[in-house]
Amino acid sequence: MKNDERVGPRAHVAAVLCASAVLVGLHGSSTAVAASSEAKAPGQLRAGAAKVDITPTLDTTRTPPQNGGMLPVMSIRDHLHVRAIYFENGSTCGALIGVEQGAMRGTEPAVQKAAKAAGCPRENVIASAIHTHSGGTKNAAGDTPSDNMPDEATINDAIVKAVTEAKQKLQPARVGYGTTTLYLNVNRDQFAHDKWYQGPNTNGPSDKTLAVVGFIAEDGTPIGVYMNYAQHPINYYLTGVLSADFPGDASRYVERRYDEKTVAIFSQGASGDQNALFETTFMQLAGARRGDVARADDRIGQPEPWYKGSLALNENADAVKAMSRPMPAEAASAYAKAKGFNDELVHAYGVLMGESALEALKNADVNWQAAPFIAGSTAQVSCPGRDRIDMSARQGVVPPYKDGDPVDLQIGALRIGDIDLVSVNGEVYSEIAMHLKRVSPGTKTMMVTLASGPNARSGYIYSNAASNHLTFQVIGSRLKPGCAEDAIVASGVSQLRELSVAR
Repeated sequence: MKNDERVGPRAHVAAVLCASAVLVGLHGSSTAVAASSEAKAPGQLRAGAAKVDITPTLDTTRTPPQNGGMLPVMSIRDHLHVRAIYFENGSTCGALIGVEQGAMRGTEPAVQKAAKAAGCPRENVIASAIHTHSGGTKNAAGDTPSDNMPDEATINDAIVKAVTEAKQKLQPARVGYGTTTLYLNVNRDQFAHDKWYQGPNTNGPSDKTLAVVGFIAEDGTPIGVYMNYAQHPINYYLTGVLSADFPGDASRYVERRYDEKTVAIFSQGASGDQNALFETTFMQLAGARRGDVARADDRIGQPEPWYKGSLALNENADAVKAMSRPMPAEAASAYAKAKGFNDELVHAYGVLMGESALEALKNADVNWQAAPFIAGSTAQVSCPGRDRIDMSARQGVVPPYKDGDPVDLQIGALRIGDIDLVSVNGEVYSEIAMHLKRVSPGTKTMMVTLASGPNARSGYIYSNAASNHLTFQVIGSRLKPGCAEDAIVASGVSQLRELSVAR
């Protein structure tokens, strides 16, 4: 390990106290959950990190169920993991957990078990999915991708194991927070050709901030690196490839830089309306998988592939159905070519993200804290719900709705010294996170989405400004306009203020 790979040495001492959160919500009801334990002066921060492989065994001999379903995964590009960073300060403890899955359904019992095994308040643990679209969970009900996917038991066991092993690797540490600007994402709510559809909207709202929490050893070697960025990992969606996508590449890049002595976690920011900036190779790969080799024409001046897809009433549903059929033999060459270029692009995303994260932590302005305050809280907010009646069109229409059950969202807050993490158990639009950061009582605030908790059943959590967008995210959401953004921001700010006062 080279000295120039270590992260700076400055320390800062902060007080510690564990608090209770009292939520004052807007446009919705709320219920606060008490946080942490009794106050005690902080001691030396200690941290450890671990990762557990959850990659399934590839079996290409399986066939789809008789009642329909997808063919097995054709190839494994990279392995899937559960990663954890455990930390304690002599008064209390917490953990940051990253799961290389699409979502966190069915994981809450395991997160609670992991917190209990580690002796930490559940409110001090944030567990979230990277949101890969090519590594879903096979569940007991059999209503998710059927084959060559890790099952719930494997994932849940790995969550507990990762936290337990991370605690066993404790060493003196300091914690710091850095940010940088990364131009890898783009707003995907596009209005063009007189219609709304999914497509790259370079003029739309987009948070370019890569935020990083680092836990470093006494010599500056990172123990754990926690990256946060808003970008959908869809680069292998419906392609027959299992992958952790660019978040996995970013994590592995950082880990390799430190000879596997570091564990790097990617957490998803407010990416509900954010895609990767370049996606032609993905469109080509997905098109070839189902025999449409001309889906993304590379010639200059050809129709943009996202727009071409929007011309079908429900092109995504057609693509899902196509996954039950083998790839046509005549598409094999185009598929291999597209996969090669797509692999290169995804790896480039990961390398740039991983290197940027390390540079953010090496910045001289990072405040490294040796005895940080640690406290967390959670609260529920409730917003009016709606149920869509006509599901025939994916986007570009105003569908009919009827009143539905209220939508309950779980908002969490975790303070580590002067670092604030706000978590939401759903897919949040970028403007909501930017709103939160503007009004947060602290200057080092990140939003972690797709966090573990009760099943929100919300669909996408769109911003106030996006409520009239006829994209699939907005029209498919169960949330009525005018509640979620204000309620989430109010909850996050209220909890952070309570935690700050409790210090």
